[in-house]
Amino acid sequence: MKCPSCKGDIQWSYKGQTCPSCGDPLPKRKAFIVEFFQRSVEFSEDRGFFFWLLVFVLFLIVTAALEHLLGAGKLKIYLDRNKFISLLTMIYVAAHLKLIRNIHTISRPGYPGAYWVDRLIIKKMRRGTNVMLALGVLTSLIVLGPFNIFSMMPAYFVIISLFTALFWSIESFRMDDREFQDAKVRSYFVYLGVIRLRRWRQASGAYLITLVVSGGVFFGLSNVPNLYWNIRMNPFVMETVDIFTGLFDWMPLLWPEG
Repeated sequence: MKCPSCKGDIQWSYKGQTCPSCGDPLPKRKAFIVEFFQRSVEFSEDRGFFFWLLVFVLFLIVTAALEHLLGAGKLKIYLDRNKFISLLTMIYVAAHLKLIRNIHTISRPGYPGAYWVDRLIIKKMRRGTNVMLALGVLTSLIVLGPFNIFSMMPAYFVIISLFTALFWSIESFRMDDREFQDAKVRSYFVYLGVIRLRRWRQASGAYLITLVVSGGVFFGLSNVPNLYWNIRMNPFVMETVDIFTGLFDWMPLLWPEG
C-alpha cells in the first residue's frame, strides 16, 4: 500500500498505525484483492500500445492453456490454424483497449492528483462507452451464442468494437463546439488523439456511412445462393489466399505438438 500523505510504499506486513516515513496516521488497511485491483488500475494508466498488446497476448495464452486442459482446446486450435487473423485481432484489440483505458483515466500525465473528473461531457464519454461495451457483449452473445467464444474469438471483439465506435462517432456530432473549447475538455480529447473536433466529425461521418453501406451490401449478398463457394473456388482468389497464408508458415507454433 501507499501512504496518502507522502505517497511512500509501505510493506504489506507492516502492522503500525502511522507511516514509517512521515509519521502521519494511515487509513484502515484494505483487503488484498482490493489493494491489488487498485494497484493494477494505477499501473495501467498512461500505458502504450505495446503494453496492451502484451497484456492481451498473455490473456489469450493463459485462456487457451486453461481451456485446452479443461475443455476441447478450441481456442488453441483456432490460434494455430489462423495465425494471420489471430495476429490482426491481437493488434486490433490492443489498440482498442488502449483507447478505452485512456477514456477512463482520471489523471493527467505530469499532473498530481485527479484532473479529468468534473466535466459533464467527459463523464458522458465514459458512461456511454461503458454502456456500449455492455450492449456489444450482450449482442455478441445473442448473435454468436455463448458457447462459441473460443472457436469464433475475433467475431466477438469485432461486434463489441462496432458498438463502442458507433457511440464515439455519434458523440462527435452531439458535442457543442463551445464545450470543446474548455481547457480540460480539450486536453482530455487531445490525450485521446482528437486535436480538432472537425477532423473527428469527418472520421465519424466516414465510419457511419461505411457502416450503413456495408450493412446494405451484406444484406444484398447474403441473399445470393452459393456466393461464398463461387468466390472461394475462383482460381485467382485461391492463389491469393495461398500466398498470404504462406507468408506466415514460418511462424512457430504456440503449442508444439509432441
